[in-house]
Amino acid sequence: MKLKTETFKAKSMLWFIIVIVMLAMDRLTKYYISTTMEIGEKASVVNNFFYITHHTNKGAAWGIFHNADMTLILGIMSVVVSIIMIFIFFKFDMWPVHLSFAMIISGALGNAYGRILHGKVTDFLDFYIFGYDFPIFNVADMMVTVGTIILVVYIIFFYKEPEKTAIEETDPKSIQKANDEQ
Repeated sequence: MKLKTETFKAKSMLWFIIVIVMLAMDRLTKYYISTTMEIGEKASVVNNFFYITHHTNKGAAWGIFHNADMTLILGIMSVVVSIIMIFIFFKFDMWPVHLSFAMIISGALGNAYGRILHGKVTDFLDFYIFGYDFPIFNVADMMVTVGTIILVVYIIFFYKEPEKTAIEETDPKSIQKANDEQ
């Protein structure tokens, strides 16, 4: 039993470090943009396609609810959802689930930090895709989006329900419970 506990602690620490590194990437990029560019300033990276544009956002991802004063509510919701996800995180021992949850948690906490402490989030990644000006976003938004995509793809294409053991299949309580659920 001690080996499993030690392995669990090591894996937990690894994922904790990954969350911290991703959160630091988000915070450092936002800090850099907010200290080196004026709000509204735009720098071309790939002309007519990708720009770094300093923008602030009081709403949710991609400017949703930007006119409503929901910054504190959104910040608190992000923290609460992150805490719930941390508890769910430990119920699974599958690295794609851990990776997706680590990305979602770090992204949610990165944006919650800005919302709660500053009342706004710094966005700066600005793409024009086939002439469409995609909403400006940041590293945290990207982590939440990519983490969600990884989780959905894993669930749809790769996840398999654990098979029942012989004891579960013949145990009268398990059989009764299955009958009650139908």
